[in-house]
Parts: sequence; C-alpha cells; structure tokens
Amino acid sequence: MGQNIISGIAAVALLLGAFSPVQTAYADSQTDGVARAEEAANRVNLAGRQRMLLQAMAKAACFISVESNAPAQQAALEAASEKFALTHEALRFGNAGMGLSAEPDPDLLEAIAVVGQNWSTYSALIDSALRNGYVSRPAMERIDEIGLVALANMNRAVNRIANTYGDLLPEMPLLLSLTIDLSGRQRMFTQRAAKEFCLIAAGIDTEANRENLGKTVQLFTLTLDALIRGMPGMVMAAPNEEIRQKLLDVKALWEQSSPILLAAAAGAEITGADLETIAREMDRVMVLMNEAVGMYEGAIPEQN
Repeated sequence: MGQNIISGIAAVALLLGAFSPVQTAYADSQTDGVARAEEAANRVNLAGRQRMLLQAMAKAACFISVESNAPAQQAALEAASEKFALTHEALRFGNAGMGLSAEPDPDLLEAIAVVGQNWSTYSALIDSALRNGYVSRPAMERIDEIGLVALANMNRAVNRIANTYGDLLPEMPLLLSLTIDLSGRQRMFTQRAAKEFCLIAAGIDTEANRENLGKTVQLFTLTLDALIRGMPGMVMAAPNEEIRQKLLDVKALWEQSSPILLAAAAGAEITGADLETIAREMDRVMVLMNEAVGMYEGAIPEQN
C-alpha cells in the first residue's frame, strides 16, 4: 500500500512538470489585483483547454475513420477546430469576449508560437478530413502523430503560463495556478482516453495504445483523487464544498465508464456498442470536469 501511494504521488508530480520562477512584464504592474488574478485564472483555463481540443480533434477523426457515429463526430471535429483556432489567436492578441487582454510577455508568446507551427500542419490534416468526410488509416496515423507533438508543446506553454502568473501575482497563489493547470489537464485525458480506445479498435499501434490507455486512465484517476484531497505543496485540495462536490460528481461518472477502458487496455475485444459508450461517456466526464475548472476562477477571492 505504501509503495502504491508513493507511486501515485510520483505520477502526479510528473504531471506538474518543471516549474521555475520566471521574470516577465507583469512584475511591475499589480493594480486591481483580484481582477488581474481572475483574468490570469481564465488564461490558464483557456490555454489548458487547448490541450483538450487537440486530443478531441484526434479522437473525432479516429471515430470517423472507424465509422462510429461519423456525422456527429464530423460536427465535433469542426467545432473543436474552430474553437482551437479562435483561442490560439485570443491567447496572443486578446479577445474581449473571452475575457483576455493581449499577451505582453515575449517568452509566453514564443511558447504559443511553437504551438502555432504545429497547428499549421495539424489544421491542414483536419481540414482535409472535414472536406472529405473520411479519414484513411495513414491520415489517422499522421493526425495522431502531429496531435501528440502539438499536445506536448501546448502543455509546455500552459505550464509556463501557469507558472508565470502564479509566481508574480500575489492574488493568484502559485499553488492555485498549478491546480487550475492540473484540473484543466483532466479534460484532455478524457479525450485522449477515448482516442486511444478508438485507435485500439482501429488496429493502429494496438499494443502501444493499450499501454498508453492504461497509463491515461491511471493518471486521470490519481489526479482526480489529488484534486479532491490535495497533495501538500503540489496540489490544492478542493477550495470549497461546491468544487469538491463537482469533483465527486466527476469521479462517480468516471468510475462508471473507466472499467471499459481498463478492459480494453488489458486486451478485451472492443465492440461497436463499446465505442458508442466511450465516445458518449468521455464527453460527459469532460463537460463536468470543464465545469469544475471554471469554478476555480470564482475561488480566487476566497484565497485572499
């Protein structure tokens, strides 16, 4: 039991990445601290959502490729693509409707620009899938490959954004910023799990994706428990009862469908009904998790 706890802590620690103090243009401006902290939390939230959208596109493309509820997945693919493109520009230049001002920090802009280079290639693949209404096996393999590269770079960008704002805004404690980042990453894991499940069904890198799926399920479960209970110095426990209850709702829904994921990871055959169930239930978990992430913004005044 003790070894399992240590392993769980290590896994969540790896999720947090390497955070170090960063000097930015925000250091000299501390006016209207709570409002700035709320915008910072929103920025971390929206940047984190980009990770989910990248995997949501790959997931939708895979379900199209295996012809599982293809019309709905086509619509989901288009919506995710449009939302990613809009948010990418908002993170750079600001968007009043999304509650973002233009990003002044050159290091953060550079991190976002790296993702933009990936997006140029990825979006062309997605646009082709949307035009054709079909995704071939080679196209799906390429979508997954580029999507994972973009995901890694987007994750680095979100880590840097969370660190920067959390380190330099007194009203946005670093632990809260990192917790918002971590909770936001949970949305991505729902889409990644569904994508890996679909790739197994499609016969694409089956053994590797079984292993990946097992890890994804484990990381989601460990992180969710850490968000509920907290992890000293690394993850803030749910800061109020409303957030705690929402996270418990996520856990209850997750526990209904995760056994299907684990069975597939262990080698079980995937049926058409299983594909439909996972596509539906992972989106439901993602929606609840998204609601939880948004609640953290409202918790900022409670921290002051």
